[in-house]
Amino acid sequence: MNFFIDHNLPPNWAALVAAASRGAFASASVATVCHISERFPSGTPDLVWLQSLGEEAHDWAVISGDAFRKKKGAERQVIRKYGLSVFVLQPSWASRRYWEKTAQFVLWWPRIVEQARAIEGTALEIPWRASARFRQI
Repeated sequence: MNFFIDHNLPPNWAALVAAASRGAFASASVATVCHISERFPSGTPDLVWLQSLGEEAHDWAVISGDAFRKKKGAERQVIRKYGLSVFVLQPSWASRRYWEKTAQFVLWWPRIVEQARAIEGTALEIPWRASARFRQI
């Protein structure tokens, strides 16, 4: 599974969870973890990079701080069309400090990896509390 972290989240999260995943999961669970800045120019519209990932025909899971609720659902249509797995941080994450968010993201990471294949074409919200459950959005 390939994981793609969008522009709303820190670029170094990709390297952090990629390094932490080496040897922690079955070899096929985490193939690639990258940040949008590694693949697309700054300012690339969501529709463009979502469609590009979908057309690659690889298993991509997107992790975002954006719920893709704009443009009359065009992003959601692309997500469904290409079967992209999407995880969106609940809005309460935005009010937290960097290190709190980073620590909490690391706590969520194994569950994100586990759920990624099960939710193709669907978006789940990641709540702040690690004891909570994902919620479909």
